[in-house]
Amino acid sequence: MSFLLLFVCFLVGYYLIPKRFQIHLLAAGSLAFCGLTGGAPMFFSLLAATASTWYGAVRMEDAVSKRQKTWWFYGVLLINAGALAVCKYLNFFVYTGRFAGELMDKEIFLQEFSFIVPLGISFYTLQVLGYLIDVARGTCQAQRNLIRYAAFSCYFPQLLTGPINRYGEMADSLYEEKNFDYKRVVFGLQRMGWGLFKKLVIAERMAVVVDTIYGDYHTYQGCYVIFATICFACQLYADFSGAIDLAAGASEILGIRISENFNTPFFSRSLSEFWRRWHITLGSWMRDYVFYPVLKSDLFVRIGEWSKGRLGKKRGKKVPTYLGMVILWFTVGLWHGGSWKYIVGSGLLHCFYIAGGQILDPLFQKMIAWIHVNTECFSYHLFQSLRTGFLVCTGFVFFRAESFRTALKIFKASFYPNIWIFTDGSLLKLGLDTPDFIIGGGGSWNFISGVSTAAEA
Repeated sequence: MSFLLLFVCFLVGYYLIPKRFQIHLLAAGSLAFCGLTGGAPMFFSLLAATASTWYGAVRMEDAVSKRQKTWWFYGVLLINAGALAVCKYLNFFVYTGRFAGELMDKEIFLQEFSFIVPLGISFYTLQVLGYLIDVARGTCQAQRNLIRYAAFSCYFPQLLTGPINRYGEMADSLYEEKNFDYKRVVFGLQRMGWGLFKKLVIAERMAVVVDTIYGDYHTYQGCYVIFATICFACQLYADFSGAIDLAAGASEILGIRISENFNTPFFSRSLSEFWRRWHITLGSWMRDYVFYPVLKSDLFVRIGEWSKGRLGKKRGKKVPTYLGMVILWFTVGLWHGGSWKYIVGSGLLHCFYIAGGQILDPLFQKMIAWIHVNTECFSYHLFQSLRTGFLVCTGFVFFRAESFRTALKIFKASFYPNIWIFTDGSLLKLGLDTPDFIIGGGGSWNFISGVSTAAEA
């Protein structure tokens, strides 16, 4: 409600003031939202990220030598990436050290660091670093007006949950003067309402079941765990995509185009396709700014040449690709949180699935041909989507569990044959009644099946 009231007040001023001042109000309103929502830590963190990347990009563009440009680029990059690492990931080394001590049956005392993590730092840091890298590559020009740049870096609808926008894709609609458009405003309000429905009606209901079962997995074993994991997939998708709908709807009202972040991912027929349709902007960011630069680095070029000489051209060229995938997925997992449960569940596990699938694909193709499977029929496509959903949900177990070790215990608890819970009314004792399940289940299928996509809207 606070956000909606703030947005309505902002919207009135946005369309009443002279159009040349709209971008100034957007920058000021975004900073005000930042301070009211995240307090001083978020306000000063975002202000520092904005000022440093704006100044660094301008100095890079004005640099008289390649050496000077390089110094500015890496200096600003390390400052911002370092701030993110200190705030979110420094304790990762503490937890890893303790875990290693437990494996060696030794007590390793490491004091945890205490930091106030600014809200949204994972999202806005990647966004401003993407801008910095694009200016360094020459794919976009540096924005020399600090206020105009702040409107991009601090843009409040997507500040806390994304999507992670690219400056070159967003700048035109961000900076053009806007006229009030009734149809556009209505469409934006409809999408915001749909996002609220996802979050408050679907996600909140699914959370009741998930919290009950994951909070007491010793009691609720077997099919309870499986059911809770499916509910968590619905909860996570409804909550996250609902937040994106709120951001996209608000942006539509303001006449600003932002990137879509989901495209019916649970209809994907492979893990690679799923990650092209789930959290799209994070995947594209990691691909363009982590994976491709790693593969083009001198070290990986030498690794490729060495592996081709020993394994042959066809097999050898895959070695640096798979090593790059390990780095990519480790980074994706680490971005989600400084814990091994995220690194495995949101990163390395998917790397293992995708790389394993690619390596074994020739064998799978021979098996399919041998048993004469029609790969173009509906049933086979359904099988592929269900298989992909199952693999995704195994990663979600790590994501939802309190720790990596707890996730392993939950997996163990899931192997208990109590399928009768789906027919004896046991599920109605988890905090939701029949109408709740009908609303939550029906709503989940509604948005999973594609109603919420931009094309359908």
